Amino acid sequence: MDLLLGGFRLRLVSEHSKLREHVASVMVPPCATKPHRPGADWTVLMEMAEPPTPDEVEAVFSDRPVLAFPRSGPRLAVVDDGGGRLRVMVKYRPGLAACVMEVDAAGRTTRVILPAGDEVSVRCADWLVRVFFASRMLASGWHMLHASAVAVNGSAVLFLAGQGGGKSTLAHRACAEIGAAFLADDLILIGPDQTVVGWPTRVALPAALVSGSGEGCPNRPRVILSPSQHRVLLNRERSSPVPLGAVVSIVPTAGSEPLLVEQLHCLRSVQSAALDIPAQRLHTSDVLGLTGGPRPAGRNVPAAIDRVLLSGVPAASLRIGDLRTLHQAPVWDLLSDLLPLPKAS
Repeated sequence: MDLLLGGFRLRLVSEHSKLREHVASVMVPPCATKPHRPGADWTVLMEMAEPPTPDEVEAVFSDRPVLAFPRSGPRLAVVDDGGGRLRVMVKYRPGLAACVMEVDAAGRTTRVILPAGDEVSVRCADWLVRVFFASRMLASGWHMLHASAVAVNGSAVLFLAGQGGGKSTLAHRACAEIGAAFLADDLILIGPDQTVVGWPTRVALPAALVSGSGEGCPNRPRVILSPSQHRVLLNRERSSPVPLGAVVSIVPTAGSEPLLVEQLHCLRSVQSAALDIPAQRLHTSDVLGLTGGPRPAGRNVPAAIDRVLLSGVPAASLRIGDLRTLHQAPVWDLLSDLLPLPKAS
């Protein structure tokens, strides 16, 4: 199959249907699928084989410089770089089996050799696909924001806040309570024309929302779900890319101040905070040219972003004193005067 997003086309090839289905389950949507045809920008060929032995892996990672991504991300060691081909050993997460990638830049192909029988290390393949699209889109005028998002009536509603600030809670509640379609838990890509793409990541939710108990949780414990697990929990498909429709900024306040909604007229500060995610941009950059994509270009917030990316849409500040009550606070009635949200049923 071919995957299409942002004007770029990636061919996905494998004799193992489970490998294709896994990547498609993560990447579709935001990607669209098409029958393959000539002219793909790159090809990812996925195979399964016996993994390198622990001694072989240890020898490679102890004998060569290692590119290690932040937050226990992928670790890559170059095995060989000759004859026009780059061979890299990859450990996607600590404790997972290593896989091997072989890059043929002239043939615009990356061969991914995944450990047979290891259903977890296959995530290395969908990471590679995300690197292909994100690296190219970020280099062509798209921007990555730290935000949760849902689609309501064909338009994206963004929830902006700091880490653990309630974005995921409102996105999940919007899907469960007002019939929104899920876009993203933690990251979005937004284009020059304000098209919003929900970027696939794991979903972190308060335990009260997952259990359905409705009870407040001390210290707000979180449950981590894969994209497929979250889709099962919601019992609905995710949304394909949609135009930007509204923005909600969640602002914690001191004490037990009551829930308050105010119209936002300037989004520069919340936009700047949402754009400040260098680790995620690095994670989706093609540092070693694994898919022939652009290398990191630094913080992509120069003069081109002097304008507000989120301008021209309704925006509100949702002020709340105790974030532990957000999972059951009457937010939709309060937001309905400012934002195009349907009433909760």
